[in-house]
Amino acid sequence: MISAMAAAHATCNFTSGSTSAATITINATGNTVGLCVTDGKVRVGLYGTSNGSNPNVDAQNFLPVQGTTLSYTALSYASTKATYTITAVNPGTDSFHVDEYDIQLNSLSGGGTDTITLWYASGCTYNSGNPSATCGGVSQFTNTSFTITVNLPTPTVTSISPTSGPLAGGNSVVITGTNFTGTTGSGGVKFGATNATSYTVDSATQITAVAPAGAAGTVDITVTNNGVTTATSAADQYTYVAAPTVTSISPTTGPTGGGTTVIITGTNFSTTSGAAGVKFGATNATGYTVNSNTQITATSPPGTGTVDVTVTTAGGTSANSAADQFTYVAAPTVTSISPTTGPAGGGTTVTITGTNFTGATAVTFGATAATGFTVNSATQITATSPAGSGTVDVRVTTAGGTSATSAADQFTYIAAPTVTSISPTAGPTAGGTSVTITGTNFTGVTAVTFGATSASFTFNSATSITATSPAGAAGTVDVRVTTPGGTSATSAADQFTYAAPPTVTSISPTSGPQTGGTTVVITGTNLSGASAVTFGATAATGFTVNSATQITATSAAGTGTVDITVTTAGGTSAPSAADQFTYVPAPTVTLISPTSGPGAGGTTVTVTGTNFTGATAVTFGATAATGFTVNSSTSITATSPAGTGTVDLRVTNPGGTSATSAADQFTYVASPTVTSISPTLGPQAGGTSVIITGTNFTGATAVTFGAAAATGFTVNSATQITVPSPPGAGVVDVRVTTTGGTSATSAADQFTYFGTPTVTSISPTGGPLAGGTSVTITGTNFTGATAVKFGTTTTGFTVNSATQITATAPAGTGTVDLTVTTPGGTSVTSAADQFTYAAAPTVTSVSPNAGPTTGGTSVTITGTALSGATAVKFGGTNATSFTVNSATSITATSPAGAGTVDVTVTTPGGTSATSASDQFNYSPAPSVTSISPTSGPAVGATSVAITGTGFTGATAVKFGTNTATSFTVNSATSITATSPPGSGTVDITVTTVGGTSPTSAADRFTYLSSTTTTELTSSQNPSSYGQSVTFTAKVSSTGGTPTGTVTFNDGGAAIGTSALSAGVATLATTTLAVGNHTITATYSGSPAFNASTSPALTQSVDIPADSARLRALQLNVTKVVAQSSGQAISGAIDTAISEGFNNGGQYITPGGGGVRVNFAAAPDGDDEPPAGRPTDPQSSNAYAGNGRSGGTGRGSSRIDDAFAAIDRAAPTKAPPARFKQQKDWLFWIDVRGTGIDRWGSSGNIGQGATQATLYGQQINLVSGLTYRAASNLVVGVVGGYENFSYTETDINGKLKGDGWTVGAYLGWKIIPTLRYDAAVTYSGIGYDGTAGTAQGNFNGNRWMFATGFTGSYSWANFNIEPSAKVYALWERENAYVDSLGTPQAARTFSSGRASAGSRVSYPVPWLDSVLLLPYAGVYADYYFTQDDAAAIIAAGGIPLASTPLLQGWSARVTGGLGARLASGATVGFGAELGGIGGNTQIWTFTGRARIPF
Repeated sequence: MISAMAAAHATCNFTSGSTSAATITINATGNTVGLCVTDGKVRVGLYGTSNGSNPNVDAQNFLPVQGTTLSYTALSYASTKATYTITAVNPGTDSFHVDEYDIQLNSLSGGGTDTITLWYASGCTYNSGNPSATCGGVSQFTNTSFTITVNLPTPTVTSISPTSGPLAGGNSVVITGTNFTGTTGSGGVKFGATNATSYTVDSATQITAVAPAGAAGTVDITVTNNGVTTATSAADQYTYVAAPTVTSISPTTGPTGGGTTVIITGTNFSTTSGAAGVKFGATNATGYTVNSNTQITATSPPGTGTVDVTVTTAGGTSANSAADQFTYVAAPTVTSISPTTGPAGGGTTVTITGTNFTGATAVTFGATAATGFTVNSATQITATSPAGSGTVDVRVTTAGGTSATSAADQFTYIAAPTVTSISPTAGPTAGGTSVTITGTNFTGVTAVTFGATSASFTFNSATSITATSPAGAAGTVDVRVTTPGGTSATSAADQFTYAAPPTVTSISPTSGPQTGGTTVVITGTNLSGASAVTFGATAATGFTVNSATQITATSAAGTGTVDITVTTAGGTSAPSAADQFTYVPAPTVTLISPTSGPGAGGTTVTVTGTNFTGATAVTFGATAATGFTVNSSTSITATSPAGTGTVDLRVTNPGGTSATSAADQFTYVASPTVTSISPTLGPQAGGTSVIITGTNFTGATAVTFGAAAATGFTVNSATQITVPSPPGAGVVDVRVTTTGGTSATSAADQFTYFGTPTVTSISPTGGPLAGGTSVTITGTNFTGATAVKFGTTTTGFTVNSATQITATAPAGTGTVDLTVTTPGGTSVTSAADQFTYAAAPTVTSVSPNAGPTTGGTSVTITGTALSGATAVKFGGTNATSFTVNSATSITATSPAGAGTVDVTVTTPGGTSATSASDQFNYSPAPSVTSISPTSGPAVGATSVAITGTGFTGATAVKFGTNTATSFTVNSATSITATSPPGSGTVDITVTTVGGTSPTSAADRFTYLSSTTTTELTSSQNPSSYGQSVTFTAKVSSTGGTPTGTVTFNDGGAAIGTSALSAGVATLATTTLAVGNHTITATYSGSPAFNASTSPALTQSVDIPADSARLRALQLNVTKVVAQSSGQAISGAIDTAISEGFNNGGQYITPGGGGVRVNFAAAPDGDDEPPAGRPTDPQSSNAYAGNGRSGGTGRGSSRIDDAFAAIDRAAPTKAPPARFKQQKDWLFWIDVRGTGIDRWGSSGNIGQGATQATLYGQQINLVSGLTYRAASNLVVGVVGGYENFSYTETDINGKLKGDGWTVGAYLGWKIIPTLRYDAAVTYSGIGYDGTAGTAQGNFNGNRWMFATGFTGSYSWANFNIEPSAKVYALWERENAYVDSLGTPQAARTFSSGRASAGSRVSYPVPWLDSVLLLPYAGVYADYYFTQDDAAAIIAAGGIPLASTPLLQGWSARVTGGLGARLASGATVGFGAELGGIGGNTQIWTFTGRARIPF
């Protein structure tokens, strides 16, 4: 074989070891990739033809690829999608094998995948040891195909510019990406589903396209080349932006100099940018801020006139309208004001003349706003001056600014007069008093008033006026002066009092002693200025006028009952029972019992004497009795207060206090006192002879020690008692009791009972055999201790307190009781007083016997006599802590130290002696000075050489917190360790008995992680609300298959986490809300793999179809409910008004469907009609003929008689009936049932359709009360209840619910044959709707207004009622969230019906006791509806067009039959049928009954 070389070759981009196939990827036209083969047969050579057929080449003798020569020849290969050049790469060793083929993509005519078919000879196998034997030395022809699958270049879009544009399209968009060459056809570039208007392929990486028109929103721009369309991503998204609109601006005016902050409201503002984004006319705004999509705040530039404010965005420029106009306003000027002066208190009406006043927002007088102002025209304002002073400028402010100041706008405030005093300040009500008024600013005085009454006056000076008081009513008035500056303000200084004659209405007290001197408070009226107060004919000793209604006077001496009178300038008060004062005689004390008691008081004393009635006080000397009771006019019982010596007991009443005498004397006896006792202590058994010293012991009746009485005592003198102590305990007070009381306790009388001592604890509880331990003894009754013993051995001690002794232990052995002896005895032995003599401890071993110099080693100490150890030391240093495990074992923690030390134990028995057995060696910690290598893969297994010191006996090597997979201690300075898996940079530490090496930069080892990429896909996009969507994240890495977790996020908020399995994680969710969601998947990484986040995926969630159906159900059916209620309520009210005019009328109404019951109310005794009332010839309706003559009352029949007119019109076969007289009140009840059937299309009614698409029923119960206010006027109130259920089959929907109604109505009979009706009602309705799986509850509020005219005529015994009526309904339904989570918006609609037609009735007698009344009616109706067609959700959901179900003309017929029995009872039946168009019918059924009473 002849060797040849390929001119150039690519690297081995792809490798195949297969005997049949390989796969390659070529990214662009003109690119070349290298394919390497490794199978021995295929390596001999691949051969081919231009179309893939077998070339039948002898592989023994010819070289690839064409196999036509002894040289390497390139092959041109063509498929249906592309053309290629395939070149064999000379291996450079021998010519018996070819390992690589370079494949070049020349041209493309398709996309996706393509195949190249080559051939090889299966009889050849490359033999590297003997190449010439590859084909066995014989010809071997190609017989086996080898298929190469080619992944052809795919176009991609990596960016677009711009990313938004107007809805109308037409703007150029530059698309950047790859593999654009060859893009052709109208569908080569699309904006969403719409072809670009045009496009140009600029290069393989750029296209310039013209955007088509589109709807507001975001679409993907895709490029299709060779049948392959680019995948969508966030990079290709283009947003259609609606043109902005300006709906209002505020304010709409501003000064010509600009600078006004203007709030612009509208739509589609969010993309506004650039200096020209907001303009005022043709001028850019000085500046602006986009607050939201609907609001911009802009600053106006300078300008003039009225201009349009426009906003420019990517969507265009807002259209001009009246709503965007801004007017530049010139500043106002003030040229004159009139008047130019006014009072300082304000209130002057000032006319301001000037220019540019239109739209004035403020008028100020100086710095103060006018009280009010009116803009009369562009040149005149009328303003009211505020309070002020001095001369100020009057300025006007408009949107154009504030007027400049000038002499022409100055206004001067004139000060108001003030009144500082008047003299005199009072006078008679008849007037005539000359009053001097003093004050300021009196010049030009025009009036002086006393209250509201003018007075004559003389102007003396600017500060003085003399006025004559006019007549006035009793009381105080303000004297005021009026000048051009105003009227003086009122104050206490200007008050003048008109005096009326005084009156006395009460006195207090009403009695006093005959000697006088009683202070009496006199209450009355007009007491001011009193000049005299008399008690009878005697002047009061003195008096003080407290106020106009009160005087305090002192009574003169007197007897009996007298009148107290008061004299003022107004006269003397008239005497009355209210002013009578009684002089009362003083009491006397003739006897008291007992006549003595203790000094502490509390003695009950009976007092005998005279004039005790009304006693107000009882005193013992100068001290009031603790309490007293008046038993009668001659006896009082009083309780003595504390006191001393002999005192007089006196009684006080309104007549005075009793005189003293020997008969009223009471003697206080002093209480005993104890000043000392001796001795002050004794045994608890008692028997101690105690001498008590003190005072007032004479007559002692008892001596007590605490609560215990002494068994006997002797009173030696008034100052001494001898008494034996009774048994007791503790410290007690010794007290003496006499008739004067019991001695008070004090420290001087305390006696102490001496108790037996007790020992409750000792500390410490042990010590060495040699003694010398200081022991604290705790217990009771230690005072006076005489001995302390350890067992039988006495020792020295100190009594610290009654509960504590400190003693020194003598030498001893074993456990002994420690006892205390006092005069009260010796303490009883117990476990609490035991003291143990201990032997000295010994240490026989320590384990471990070495540890780090930093301490912290847990050491077990073994020895003897270790119980009660108080200290453990390592050398001279205390152990960090220790625990005594037993008498032979202690666990201690070594402190920091160095070298070899003895471990000693100290107990109460002493300290252990040192020996070789207790020695502990401090070892230094290891250190790491370097490692090699310093990094390795995250999966571990790196062999690391660690160099340092102190490695001998190493027990652990760690990489961070992870233990090395294994390690070997080579020497004290070298360790070889294998790294475990890990991540990041960690410290390598070595642990020995001396501790763990400190970390440093020298020991740091870095784990190297692999890079990852995360891809995210959705199982369903778009999806519906509530539908399960599975997101799949695939994490890839060239370093292997990543493990760990992936977090799925919605707009940055986590929605779930999933573990990777074979590099894939999934998350299923059903909770995504309606709208677009930006979903990303974040791989958290692992020790071997870095974290990564997927590109954002836009997941669209649509509104559930059943939510849309529920909204459609609401739109369709609620109007039916409203119309049915409107018919029922308006019909019931119409009938009620007819009954009111027709004296009871019919018992039920035709049409509307239902049962109606009427009750007429009448007072007792009104069965017979009063004479003389006129008749009403127009009492008729569908059930009654003309009023019969000869009737009485307001009509010709009673209200409760529905068929009175029938009696007149009926043949004589029916017996006449006697009806009750008309009543003014009528209570009625009306029940109606309504149904509707609507087919899917016109013409279906009765033509084979088995089920209407909308059908249902409704019941309305209406009740009311009618009052006939006049013969031609009735009024009433109404209430009702409704219940309904409707089904709409085409959307699988059902709406049911109920509601209530209240309202009022009136009827006015304009002329006898024509009346006018009007009614208004308000209803509350609750709805419950279901459509498929969606369910929702919502409420509605409905108003109805009904009005119309009704005629009443009679012809040939027929009663004819033509009418023209209309009712209108307005309903608002609240927003709600349905069961599928969809927000349903609030909704408002209006509906109604206009009707015109006539009803005819005819009475027919039947049998002798029944009268029948058939009726029939025909009407033309027009139903009308208007709906706001609100969106399903408030924030931009799917809008549903309103379904005008009740819209259009209808023919309606009604008929029925009523029957009246002789008893007056009536029954009736009726029906009604109507429809709208060719596919809707409305039906009603009626039943009625009436029982008069």
